Amino acid sequence: MERTIGNIGQQIRQLSNPYANLSQEGLRRCQVNTLLSVLPELDEPPKGFPQGSVNLGEKYALLRKRDLYFHLPDPEHTKVIARFLGGCALHRIKKWARLLLPNGQIARSAWRETIKTLEKIRISRNVKIDLDGQIRFGEILYFPRLSVEADPGDEEDWQFVNVALIQLYSTPDNLLVKLLSQTVASCTHLDEFCVFDVEKIRSVVAMAPHTLTLPSGVTEPRFFMMERPGPDISNLGVPYPGYLDAEDDLDDLE
Repeated sequence: MERTIGNIGQQIRQLSNPYANLSQEGLRRCQVNTLLSVLPELDEPPKGFPQGSVNLGEKYALLRKRDLYFHLPDPEHTKVIARFLGGCALHRIKKWARLLLPNGQIARSAWRETIKTLEKIRISRNVKIDLDGQIRFGEILYFPRLSVEADPGDEEDWQFVNVALIQLYSTPDNLLVKLLSQTVASCTHLDEFCVFDVEKIRSVVAMAPHTLTLPSGVTEPRFFMMERPGPDISNLGVPYPGYLDAEDDLDDLE
């Protein structure tokens, strides 16, 4: 806050009426921030990727930290990764901690965040993903790079498949979403793991813990999704019949 006040104060150019000038500078900065939030492509692109990162193309990049040695994942994770590979042999992997998204956000992982105290981290390992055409939320455990044969007939033709291993949240409670006019996406944390290509990650979201009583009368601890404002902030991945009713009303007026 002090830095922002100092920066805006340096932009005052009308000394005869400084407070009005200060208000206009603050308004202008809010307008610019809103535009960059909705249209991040208007911002200046970063000057290359950090040292040690891996450019995955399409504005995705893996960022360190990274495992120093190759190793096999936990047995439970091995089953999920092997299923993703379609039965192909799973080779040793290295975990990566962070992923840069095309919108400029950095998705982190539980692998590194859980070793720090809550006072020293800003949790950003929960993401919104496009899973088989459905919007889902999940907690990233880590980013493995899987080595697979591009050409089974050529023993030297190998390539990396860049994926994320996540622990899924349930789909939002439909009745609760409807009752609260599409404003609260309340989910539970599942014991279900999933592996998918990193390009299916759409954005970093916050999953805030809360306890509430559902319309069914059940009271339980849950998580509700919060997202940075943008053009799709109202799309929680749950069909909402209220929109269709509004369209029908407009048709009746015509």
